[in-house]
Amino acid sequence: MATPIINHLSDIFSTSQIIQDHETLQEQGLALNGSIHPPVAIVFPESEQELVALVKAANQHQFEIHPVAQGRNWGYGTSQGTKANQVIVNLSRLNQTLEINEAHAFVRVQAGITQSELYQALQAANSNLQLDVTAAGLHTSVVGNILERGFGHTDYSDRFGNVLSMRVLLPNGDIINTGMGMFDESIAAHLYPYGIGPVVNGLFSQSNLGIVLEMAIAVQPKPEHQMTVMVLCKNDEDAPAMVSTIAKLKLDGVVTSGVHTVSMARALGDQAIKAPAAWVLTTSLAGPKGIVKARFKHFKKVISRSIPNSRVVMLNDFRWKILKKINTYLKNPMISSLQLIVDLKKGVPSDDAVKTLLDYRDAHSEMKTSEFPAYFRWICAISSPTPDSIAKMIATCKTVFEKYGYEERYSMTNITGRAVVLIANIRYGKTPEEIEKAAAFYQEVDDALLGAGYCPYRSGSNLFEPITPYINQANRQFLANLKQAMDPNNILSPDKYWLSQPQSATSSTEASHDSVDTEMV
Repeated sequence: MATPIINHLSDIFSTSQIIQDHETLQEQGLALNGSIHPPVAIVFPESEQELVALVKAANQHQFEIHPVAQGRNWGYGTSQGTKANQVIVNLSRLNQTLEINEAHAFVRVQAGITQSELYQALQAANSNLQLDVTAAGLHTSVVGNILERGFGHTDYSDRFGNVLSMRVLLPNGDIINTGMGMFDESIAAHLYPYGIGPVVNGLFSQSNLGIVLEMAIAVQPKPEHQMTVMVLCKNDEDAPAMVSTIAKLKLDGVVTSGVHTVSMARALGDQAIKAPAAWVLTTSLAGPKGIVKARFKHFKKVISRSIPNSRVVMLNDFRWKILKKINTYLKNPMISSLQLIVDLKKGVPSDDAVKTLLDYRDAHSEMKTSEFPAYFRWICAISSPTPDSIAKMIATCKTVFEKYGYEERYSMTNITGRAVVLIANIRYGKTPEEIEKAAAFYQEVDDALLGAGYCPYRSGSNLFEPITPYINQANRQFLANLKQAMDPNNILSPDKYWLSQPQSATSSTEASHDSVDTEMV
């Protein structure tokens, strides 16, 4: 029997664009942390006009909508809304590459495009442009990850920092263009991200203030020469000095890519026991050949001096070709695993990291949440790059990991020369007891890190609440004022990243929330 909300959706979308069967709603409401917020429906818009009509209907009839690009925000909520009984707006059918601009090195894409789709579009165009990709997989979102401020592996690894312009649907139904696109006629519409006046791009990152329809993204011209560089650190205690040394090399301009220093348990999963080191660092040096060779020479000298027990390994195209040929006879799984690293440094998306992360050889980036062999959630924190600060951050995590008995899997990323992002994760069973234990662990590790000043860079559905008390009240009030001004009916993902304000007592979704089971499954 159709509900009023379904009737309103049917006025906008065809039957094939509305999903409301129980199994799919449960799947789309399930996050990889084990929590569930079943939506009332899922819609698949195929045009801007349909999205505008949806936003206007949500305002008029007072129901909540929650947009996702692909719905694969694993570990941070997947496609789950901020509450139950919302309408999930899946943008995956808006997946076109609108422009590949070779002269000015940018691409313009719709919100639903995947890493694989954009990569294939560049290949089909025989483009000289190279993507920056994440390790999340072939079928994960480009725009969604950028808006959540994910980061990659190349010189363009600060992904949100490379947004040139956006086309955004506001909660009142208006559409705006950011940057120089704010002018009706602008030669630099997708070239200069700041426009004139207040810079508004940031309002739509990690927020619920608009639905991004299109994005222009700066991409890297394929370099003349590229090296994939790895550093093997033999001892656990080497990691803080390694990360700090990389920060100095980035400040000096020697290293310009994102640099990941990863524990072997994180890098190799259940194969880590065979590893010849405790940590592995991966980076890329790219540019004119003479400059790349000079930078590598300096890099190797500095690393050898700072971390005497380390081993620096360099793979250029020639070396990698020879190594792969040799491995056809050796069949060494450690050598085979290097393919992922080489691919990521060249902007080639892959599902291989998902397999390692889950210790599940059949894992792939089109899996349903319910198909994952275990539940999963991230822990993240930002540190200064000093060795003492990094060591304290790891020690803070270690205490809680040991208390709860979870395996420690860490990565630390030098996105800039001034800040280091720690990411850890836990995997746990799907029983109520394991879910309850993981929730207690997450709260405790959050409290420990935040109490020590190590604050997260990212969060997700069902994960915001533990962090909220640590945020300055003036900042929270400022965000609430923005939300009130831009979304007075609170229709768009209420409470996402603390941006919310009270709904009227007549709201249909508010009335329904009291009766919906949103407990852990």
